[in-house]
Amino acid sequence: MRPLKVVFLVGADSTATLLSIEAVCKLHPAVIPLAILRDTLRPNLATRIRNLRRNLRREGLSYLPARLVAAIQQLTEAAVERSYPAERALQTLRKGFPDRCFDLNDLSGKYAVPLVAVGSLNSELARTTLAGFGADLGIVIGTRILKRSTFGVPRLGSINLHKGAVPDYRGMPPGFWELYYGERQAGVTVHFVDDTLDTGDIVAESSLDILPLDTPDTLRTKLDIEGAKTLTAAITAVQSGEVPRTVQSQKTANRPNSRPTRREIAELRQRLPHWNVLSPWSSILKNAIVLAVYHSGIFCLVRRLHKRQRTRGAIVLYHRVNDVSKDGVTTSLKRFASHMDMLSRWYKPVTSSEMVGRLREKRDLPGTSVSVHFDDCYRDIYLNAFPIMQAAGVPGTAFISTGFVDTDRVFAHDAKRSPFRFANLTQEDLKVMVASGFEMGAHTINHVDLGTCPREAAEAEIKGSVAELERLTGRRVSLFSFPFGRPTNTHGEVRDAVAAAGCTCMFSAFGGIVDSSTDLFDIPRFGASDLHSPVHLALEIEGISPALLIRRLRGTYP
Repeated sequence: MRPLKVVFLVGADSTATLLSIEAVCKLHPAVIPLAILRDTLRPNLATRIRNLRRNLRREGLSYLPARLVAAIQQLTEAAVERSYPAERALQTLRKGFPDRCFDLNDLSGKYAVPLVAVGSLNSELARTTLAGFGADLGIVIGTRILKRSTFGVPRLGSINLHKGAVPDYRGMPPGFWELYYGERQAGVTVHFVDDTLDTGDIVAESSLDILPLDTPDTLRTKLDIEGAKTLTAAITAVQSGEVPRTVQSQKTANRPNSRPTRREIAELRQRLPHWNVLSPWSSILKNAIVLAVYHSGIFCLVRRLHKRQRTRGAIVLYHRVNDVSKDGVTTSLKRFASHMDMLSRWYKPVTSSEMVGRLREKRDLPGTSVSVHFDDCYRDIYLNAFPIMQAAGVPGTAFISTGFVDTDRVFAHDAKRSPFRFANLTQEDLKVMVASGFEMGAHTINHVDLGTCPREAAEAEIKGSVAELERLTGRRVSLFSFPFGRPTNTHGEVRDAVAAAGCTCMFSAFGGIVDSSTDLFDIPRFGASDLHSPVHLALEIEGISPALLIRRLRGTYP
């Protein structure tokens, strides 16, 4: 059976696009990717005016101020992101994961597949370029609506990866309307492209359950992952010559879904109270403060002053590092790489043991020393964060809830808040990390609230976690952080139990800077996530971030 020659017709250079293309590339030698043709044409003025008129008809005059606010938000976010070079994060990622692809250029080089920018995929340039490759099949992923003069060029035509179950959920955006109409499942369809939107014969389809905690964001991520699997199944069927083409039922009342209005988005948010979205005005204010403090010279002045202090440190706390969940305790790989690169360039990364030792012995901390911590027991610490930190030369410490190691247990806070399930660290992971210099600290056995549980239970949790972690790693454990990390989650008896278990310090998680006056059993840390740009994180370390400034004004700074 001869191999299937394919060409990809794509729009955005996104994680979802990379996931789908690479899944197909891995089908080699049964499938031979010939090229990636990317649509790079931006809307012209006439198109923008036409879109504006259509949105005004749909939403009324209130659309104008809302669109203006959204535009300001986008501009300020882009300005904040440009304040630290994105290429540095990519360099760190490529060093930490030499076999992974982080953009279309990476993928093009890894699989020796030409990446060609063609403007509009409906242009004459796109058509002649596509014809020149002599492909058997076109694979359409996230593009504008294509004309037959483009999608009909390959010998077998083109198939489209559509993240929705047809015919009911044609159009866009993926996941939103299924939640809006209260569906229990969402689907993925791979169909042949024809002259009308998402109506071609079906090649493959699949579905996934919608969970009570899902949001349009989480459901879209799940559909991206499921879409890559369904696409490979469809292409395998085409390559085998046994294409199960299923004609769609034509519902006369069924029109393609379009982008939801602001009213429809607000309605869905009311039904999904767990769908947390930062208000545009809050985002603009935060971005404006970051830009003003950073570019006015205040940041450089404060940083120079802090470098001269004899004892000053900061501890940055993370929980998860992955590209799946997007919440307040998760950091994406690219964002985490930018954080580590910034810390290695602007600060003095030190181990937790060194920081604690200098505090205990009343010795100076060089510059503004920074330690990086992880709480709980997520395996993406080993799979994602650990290689990035090695690439950036930043040491780290993981605080382990030992009752979760080598199990599929779910943390109570995740079961309550997240529609995703996360793998836990294994004993082998711990050994590899420890052998490479990663430090380990205890975090109770079962991630309990030490501030409310009985004294005997708290003592057992603390002592048992230290003993078990020492058994798992073969190393002495002297570091401890208490779960949840707020003042109400600990008390004096907890401190005594931690010391009795052989630990020399204890870490909290409600913010603050480490200095010569820091209590070794109340060492402050502040949390970081994908919401922190590298510059924003640097402002946190210097104590002049928007959040800290607001807390100082309110009198709630620790």
